[in-house]
Order: sequence, then C-alpha cells, then structure tokens
Amino acid sequence: MTPLKLNKSNNNRILSRVIIYVVLFLFFLFTVGPLLWLVSLSFKNRLQAFANPPLVFFTPTLANYQNLLQGTKFISFFMNSIIISTSATALCLIIGTPAAFGLVRMKHKSKNFILTWILFMRMAPAMTFVIPFFIAFARINLIDTRIGLIISYFTFNLPLVIWLMRSFFMDIPVALEEAAMIDGASISQTFLKVVLPMTLPGLASASILTFIMCWNEFIFALILTRNKAVTAAIGVVNLMKYEGTEWGMMGAGSVILIFPAILIAFFVGKYLVQGLTKGAVKE
Repeated sequence: MTPLKLNKSNNNRILSRVIIYVVLFLFFLFTVGPLLWLVSLSFKNRLQAFANPPLVFFTPTLANYQNLLQGTKFISFFMNSIIISTSATALCLIIGTPAAFGLVRMKHKSKNFILTWILFMRMAPAMTFVIPFFIAFARINLIDTRIGLIISYFTFNLPLVIWLMRSFFMDIPVALEEAAMIDGASISQTFLKVVLPMTLPGLASASILTFIMCWNEFIFALILTRNKAVTAAIGVVNLMKYEGTEWGMMGAGSVILIFPAILIAFFVGKYLVQGLTKGAVKE
C-alpha cells in the first residue's frame, strides 16, 4: 500500500472519529444537559436562578427543597402519584396478562378484530378519553378521587400490557401446556405454574413501562382532579402562580419526580432490556 493510500485511510479514520465524538457531544448536550441544568436550578436561590449569563459555579442551597416539602402539599401529591401509579399498574397486570394469554390461544375469527380494537384504544390520544371520563365520573362522584384516576390510567394503559404480553405468550410452545394438562393440571394451574414463570421478563418490562406511563401522565390528572387527588406532576405545575413562578421549587419538584425513574433504571433496568429484546435475535 502506498503512503498516499495510507494517509487517506488515516484521514478517513480520524474524520469518522471526529464525527462520532461530535454526535455523542450533541446527544449529551440535548439529553443530559437539560437534566444537569434542572438539578443545578433546584439548588439556586432566586437571584442565582435569574442570573445572566447563567451561573456555573455558585453556593448551593437546600431552601427550595425545604420550602417545597414543608411549605406546600407536595408530599401528599407525591404519595398520590405512588398509590395511583402502583395500583393502576397492578390492575393492568392482573387483568391484562390473562387477557393476552386468552387472545393468543383464542381460535375464533373475531380474534384479529379484538386485537385491532384494543390497539386502537391505545393509539387514540388521551384527550379523547378525558371528556367521557369527566362526564361519567361527575355523575358518580369520582372527580378528584384516587379511584377515578386509577380507573382512567387502567383503561388507557391496559392495551399496552395486552400487546406486550401477547408477544411473549406467542413464543411459548403449546406443547408445554398440553403436557401439563395431560399430567392433570387445570387451565388455571397451567397458566400460573407453567406459562407465567416463563414470561417473567415480559411481566417486568410491562410493569415498568406501565408504571412510567402512569407516573408521567398529565392530562387525566389535570382535568379529573381538584385538591385531594392531585398528583406530583400537577403539583409541580401549580407552582406557576399569578404572583410569579417559583423556578427553584419547580426544579426541586422535578428532580424528586425524576428520582423514581432513576431508581427503576438502576435496579431493574436490565430486566426491562431483557424483556424488550427477548426474541429479537433468532437462531
């Protein structure tokens, strides 16, 4: 190989590395950058938050967190989010998992129509469900209640669980179920003791995604709550008042809201990856 070709090859390698580093830097800037700015904002006082240009080095303060937790109802809002999101997720798994299994093993010709209808429910924007829910809940006194939000979150996220679990049940051979039934197991025993343990990665991924969807939901919580069942996401937005916006407290509240997602990513993120990538590579 001539020196000219060697130099050209080296230049191409250098150029490709530069492009990769630039792309990684831009990715970091537009994803991690706002998160770092939000964290720094939560530790700034009012003067530091409005400094121009923005301060990189400053004396941090915990006043925003103290004012948020002691001077507002944010702790109550946070507990509402935990209770509502956990309950809705559990309800989706309890009903959606056997429903997905039944649809997979179903042989009736209406199967595809039911699956399409379920998918349409998830594809429709949340606003299409809010008004009917509001009218119905107003008549049965479920406005501004945890039960009302649990029902709405369950209805909107159930199709997600059904379609996720359906892909896992499709990979399980029917012969295993038939062998269990030959040994004397009932349908429920076959499902609980044979089929369900084989779909644990799917259950993990479905539960994590459903919990995150419920935790970050905004439209239902905004319209269907008033004071008692307000979630943490609405509580952060309520810091924008006519008198002014508490930017430091909003930053502190946003950091607290992100914390559960960080815990999920740290402790059970690998199960989510396993669940979403299962079956992606076939031998």
